[in-house]
Amino acid sequence: MILERLRDLHARLAGELVPAYHKKQRVPWILALDEDGRFLNIERAETGKEDYVEIVAPTLKRTSGTRALLFVDKPSYVLGRPDADTEKARAQADERHTAYRRLAEACALSVHHPATDAFLRFLDEEIEAARAHPATAEMKPGDLIAPRVGETFLTDLPEVQAWWQNHEDERAAEDSTLTARCMLCGEEKPIVQVHPVDVRVGPDAAPLVSANKDAFESYGLSRSEIAPMCQRCARMYGEALAYLLKSPKHHLSLGGLHWIFWTREATDFDVMKLFTDPDEEQVRGLLRAPQSGTLPGTVRANDFYALAVTSNKRMVVRSWLTMTVDEVQHHLARYFEHQRILNHRGLSPPLKLENLAASLVPIKKGRPDWDKLPPQVVPLLLEHALTGRPLPLSLLHRAVQRARTDGEHAMTRPRAALIKLVLLSQPDLSEERMVHEALTPDQPSAAYQCGRLLAVLDDIQRNAISPKATLVDRFYGSASATPASVFGVLLRKAQAHLGKLRKEKPGLHHHFEQMLGEIMSHLDGFPRTLSLEEQGLFAIGFYQQKHRPRKTDGDEPAEATAEAAGD
Repeated sequence: MILERLRDLHARLAGELVPAYHKKQRVPWILALDEDGRFLNIERAETGKEDYVEIVAPTLKRTSGTRALLFVDKPSYVLGRPDADTEKARAQADERHTAYRRLAEACALSVHHPATDAFLRFLDEEIEAARAHPATAEMKPGDLIAPRVGETFLTDLPEVQAWWQNHEDERAAEDSTLTARCMLCGEEKPIVQVHPVDVRVGPDAAPLVSANKDAFESYGLSRSEIAPMCQRCARMYGEALAYLLKSPKHHLSLGGLHWIFWTREATDFDVMKLFTDPDEEQVRGLLRAPQSGTLPGTVRANDFYALAVTSNKRMVVRSWLTMTVDEVQHHLARYFEHQRILNHRGLSPPLKLENLAASLVPIKKGRPDWDKLPPQVVPLLLEHALTGRPLPLSLLHRAVQRARTDGEHAMTRPRAALIKLVLLSQPDLSEERMVHEALTPDQPSAAYQCGRLLAVLDDIQRNAISPKATLVDRFYGSASATPASVFGVLLRKAQAHLGKLRKEKPGLHHHFEQMLGEIMSHLDGFPRTLSLEEQGLFAIGFYQQKHRPRKTDGDEPAEATAEAAGD
């Protein structure tokens, strides 16, 4: 299934891919001919400050033997110029030029293009003039020469590129020792032993199909013969896979895992941007879709594919998802809706996937310590975003544990958003465990109200004194797990701080008294212990109280929201 979808993608990407058996080459010399094949000049190529021009040209793995490249090659092949002034070098140059000429003639006779016909006339009638040109004395043995007829480089011609692809496919088929039914096209063809495209996951070569130990081989089949494929199909899937892994629009690498995304038909739906740099307008379009009945960029019945791989000398498939584009968009809309949580400005900009994952690891030298991220986190988040599958409570456990460890920075917006995302993804969601993007004073959960209470008590302490260790530093862990064991003590200590505020900042004192009264009205005592999900609700209540949007009508003193600036 995966290989078939990659082969299908190859046909759609044909115009964007570097043709098979070609690569960008640095060419320092241009052999200039007119449209009739008459020799004009050998020019030194220049591109800005560089003394070469980049040309997409045929390539192959050349050994010590004589094997010519089509049109763009070294001086000993194109002109028959010896690499040294010895009899052996002259004989080698003659052999190489003969092979080069034979290859050029075969191509020209097949494609019947005026430019290739003109080049044959040059080889027949004008090559001595090129050999006598002074520029040949400056050429190094490894330099490349590119023939140009008029304004056309021969290797830019689609007919020439197609001919070289077929030529190399046929040569590979001749080297095959097995004929069988290709698992992709279903035709009886020669089977390749080694798939031709160098596919890399990060810096490592990582073939998707290979066998290098006896345990992987059966029925006398070796190497890539265990998954029989003809040269053309192996080349097509390989080129498509290599393209996706190199394309920033299709490839996401995070936490050692590489995800690639593509669709069956072209679409303007950009899932990579939603994960790596979500645009507020794009997200709003997804969120408005249920009301409007339309999804932005939707192509009816278009299929969406997501493949996750890692590398361990060969490619390891970690996940494979297939669904329709509109299904993915519906799930993404819920993903962004469920993670929405307001900051102190009353805004909820969409979060990058990286930010959500980073909320689960410690900070090391100012950056997330990705080595501490469990390998399953990114696949779980991505699969939830794309398919709507519930997130496991193990993510919630890790988030609340990090909050207990991080003290003053217990609850950042990404961490609160992730906790909210996990809670709302559960299938048996009760009203008590329903959380919204904004502070909800009448939320029925005691755990949520306890989180709010800790945030208010921390604000009271901060406004009354300048503590070296805040309440959050000292008590967040115990308050979020066993509220009954600490809140009685914290409320008694708060009375001294309130007394100081009553004398020095009476408006602030009145505000906090009102806040405490309102929160306590929702509590019928403090729970002895909180379950994992209740600890998540505690965290949400704490964050939303701490970072509630500031009021501008004068009802709330500015000091009361001074701590809300840290998202």
